[in-house]
Amino acid sequence: MQEWCNYAKKQLNIRRMFLLKLRAVSSCAFQTSFGRPLCCWRNVNFNITTLGSVRIPGAKFEARLTHFDCTLLPQHRPWSSSAAGTVARLAEPAYPRLSNRTSGTFHQTRHPFISSTAASDFLASPLGKMAEVQRQSFRKKHNKRQRNLTGNSEQGGGLKLDRNGNVSVQVIGSGTADCPPSVLVIAASVRFLFNCGEGTQRLMFENRVKNMSRLEHIFFTRMTWENLGGSIGMMITLKNVGLPKLSLYGPPQLEEFSKALQIFAKHETIKMDVKPYTDGSFLNEIMAVTPIAIHSNSQKGHISPPSSPSTSHQADSPSAEGLSGSDEEGLEEEEEGSGNKRKAKDPFDIISKMAVQQQGAKRRKMELEDLTIAYVCKLHDTPGRIIVKKALDLGLRPGPAYSILKGGKSVTTDDGVEIKPEDVMDPGTPGITFIVLECPSEEFVESVTKNEGLARHQADASDSAVSLVIHMCPETVLNDNRYQSWMCRFGPATEHIVLNSTCRTVTHESCRRLQAKLNLVHPGIFPLLPVHEASSSTQAIGDNSSPIMKDAKVCKAESYMRYHLRPHTGWDREFIQSPSNEPFIQEAMAVPGFKDTQEELVNQLEQRPSVETAKYPELVFFGTGSAMPNKERNVTGILLNVSQKQSMILDCGEGTFGQLQRFYGDRTDNVLANLQSIFVSHIHADHHGGLMQILREWRRVKMERGDINRDLILVGPKRMLIWLNNYHTSCESFIQQMRFVELQSLSGKLEDSSRHEQSLLARLDLTEYKTVPVPHCFNSHGLVIKHKDGWKLVYSGDCMPSHNLIHAGKDADVLIHEATLEDGLDAEAVKKRHSMISQAIDVGQKMDAKFILLTHFSQRYPKIPFFNEEFSHRVGLAFDNMRVSFSELDQLPLCLPALKKLFTEYIQEMQGNRNKRVEKETVLNLESLLKGGKVIVSETDSNEKQENAKGQSLHIVPETDSTTNEEQENAEGQTKSVS
Repeated sequence: MQEWCNYAKKQLNIRRMFLLKLRAVSSCAFQTSFGRPLCCWRNVNFNITTLGSVRIPGAKFEARLTHFDCTLLPQHRPWSSSAAGTVARLAEPAYPRLSNRTSGTFHQTRHPFISSTAASDFLASPLGKMAEVQRQSFRKKHNKRQRNLTGNSEQGGGLKLDRNGNVSVQVIGSGTADCPPSVLVIAASVRFLFNCGEGTQRLMFENRVKNMSRLEHIFFTRMTWENLGGSIGMMITLKNVGLPKLSLYGPPQLEEFSKALQIFAKHETIKMDVKPYTDGSFLNEIMAVTPIAIHSNSQKGHISPPSSPSTSHQADSPSAEGLSGSDEEGLEEEEEGSGNKRKAKDPFDIISKMAVQQQGAKRRKMELEDLTIAYVCKLHDTPGRIIVKKALDLGLRPGPAYSILKGGKSVTTDDGVEIKPEDVMDPGTPGITFIVLECPSEEFVESVTKNEGLARHQADASDSAVSLVIHMCPETVLNDNRYQSWMCRFGPATEHIVLNSTCRTVTHESCRRLQAKLNLVHPGIFPLLPVHEASSSTQAIGDNSSPIMKDAKVCKAESYMRYHLRPHTGWDREFIQSPSNEPFIQEAMAVPGFKDTQEELVNQLEQRPSVETAKYPELVFFGTGSAMPNKERNVTGILLNVSQKQSMILDCGEGTFGQLQRFYGDRTDNVLANLQSIFVSHIHADHHGGLMQILREWRRVKMERGDINRDLILVGPKRMLIWLNNYHTSCESFIQQMRFVELQSLSGKLEDSSRHEQSLLARLDLTEYKTVPVPHCFNSHGLVIKHKDGWKLVYSGDCMPSHNLIHAGKDADVLIHEATLEDGLDAEAVKKRHSMISQAIDVGQKMDAKFILLTHFSQRYPKIPFFNEEFSHRVGLAFDNMRVSFSELDQLPLCLPALKKLFTEYIQEMQGNRNKRVEKETVLNLESLLKGGKVIVSETDSNEKQENAKGQSLHIVPETDSTTNEEQENAEGQTKSVS
């Protein structure tokens, strides 16, 4: 290797930076997924074959492209690099880190003299192009499909109807507290979603719902968070996959809801087509949907409380206090960029008494109309078949005329005989009709039972009979005799399915599988999740002895059950999940070597000195993923139990309440009753998308227990308050007894910051509660809290490495830091303003933190991220549903060998995916240079190839001798220092 480098150095007259990059190949650090054994050039055997040449004018050199094979000595793993890997090193003069990712290793050398800005500019372009190419490809396919469906209107063509394709209805959420009611209609070309509560997207991923990009229509039955909560994340996901247009249907307030989302979830790249029910029926290639408005009997708007396992949709609910007050009252208002602030009169005013000025106009109070929308959906009729013998007898031969007859139009033969479709065709099959209905309380029962639009589809009416009715109703409605009689009028052939909080269903199989395996590693830190077995698929509704429901076909919903509408009808329970964890345990124990590693861990834990461990403070992770949920990891949500009666939440992404419900089961209300404060680090949806449901459930528990005077302190960005007020006024009143504190007021920058802290300190027995500005998006903050018992916790939120956080969190007992990306993705980390794993650990080292907990992993690492064991004695990985007290943190590093063994196959798969990604990025880099005319590739002759194969590993011919003797000497000196 040394001789090769000396040979290359004599023949090369190039600039210092490239010479350093070339020479650095001989001094590299090999890093496996969990370990980093170092080696120098003496441990490497090189075999390099010339493939061609590259000329890069900007770098003033011409290089021969080579096949670069390296074999480590026996104590190290063998690895190899393709020509593409070599090209990447030659063609990336601004890349700050030489990297070659292989199936078993990852080697890198760092060059601090190269700016990260240059790296970001260079690498962000190919990655951005990759994403843009995928989006444009999808948009082309989508637009082509739309043109095919629409047809040629100039030639008399209209919407091309799909009259024969398969269509089915699938239950996504069964209506429980952790699975709000939602139904998906699946057709070959398009998807329709009815309601989209929190966690709907994750449930769809769990059930392997394919082609999410075909979800173009979402229908909402009512403007409540159970129906709307998941639509924010769903819109962001559909925007990212390139869907050009998303249509929303529902009550008139849906337009205001869509506008309010612009505060934190802007969707310029996707067109939001909001259609209130007043626009009339909707028609597409699969079916026609007719909305029917149903009003409650009460004169005043009435909002029922959120459903829960203990309480269903009730008619009586305490109304929230009105949003009264003048425009001068409320929180301080900040003009971005100017730094000017208008101080609030009282920062602890309850939110429901605040008023926020919007777009320079006075806020108007919107009266909530208590309304629900039912949807009558009818598939298009299936035309009959042409009886060829009859057609031939009438003188009509096979040809284009047959298609015209199938379209319902008459044709004329050559003899002038007019032939109508009914003359030569069998009778068609009427399209199946189904109804999606929400009846939230008994006040709606009379309106439902007397509605003429619904009555037209009952058995004694002339319109088409209904095959399926989907009821989103509480038990109080289903026990009403009026409602039962109305259900029976559909006839004995109609199927009825009920979605409400009494349904017992098993969901989130991937999450339970992961938790069952982790439980084998450490049962205390990874407890098994409680599972409620599904109820009988067919059971009576209401009084079992009621003669009214004797002949009705009624069943309770289970998530993932499916009803086929075409080509045949009937239930399909193939996708319903089993509650048993035994298959998951057997799967883990079958992993080679895991059982032995598990036994070693048990022995290590037993041999530790027996010290009484304190239960509190305790951390419970409800979400450890970033951006969007997947099957194994939900988005960010952390519960900090300060004591048995004191707790706070650090960020709450979508589905946080569902995770809390699945973790605590029947104890959920007790946890909410102990909640004192919620901290939201910034305005991104994956950090506060679940806030609304937490607030609604907290309010329900407070009212049920009669604790009406207790309030909740919410710390977050100002824009979040505006969003809460917008939803409160335009959708449903839910805000009550909540105090809002803006993030900046606790950062020590305002004169009256101490006043904001007093209530927080007293509630949680703290001596310090400080927010710290961190580099991420606008107004992003971390958090530092210190307890009177002496422990100190630091939470980073989302950020790049922050000197402010290091200074404020000095000597912390626990640092919870985001580690979104693996090492080596510098450009992506800078572009997205996140931290890599090594950067997060480095922050903890500089902070002198006693323990570092890594969380907020990219969803490309659903089970376990790439992790370096170099600092394993003080670093731990967070998982969903992990419960750990501060006194147990030192046990997490002991679990790493078992985790590595448990996920061996997955780690190898991730390594392979990483190799493919790097190769793709390299090819895009070269293609970009070639298209720009910056690279000229030419093949070498066979003699030259043979000479290089014999020993000349790399030959680079300079274009011009532009470097001076002094520059050459400096370059040679730098080369010696690098080697």
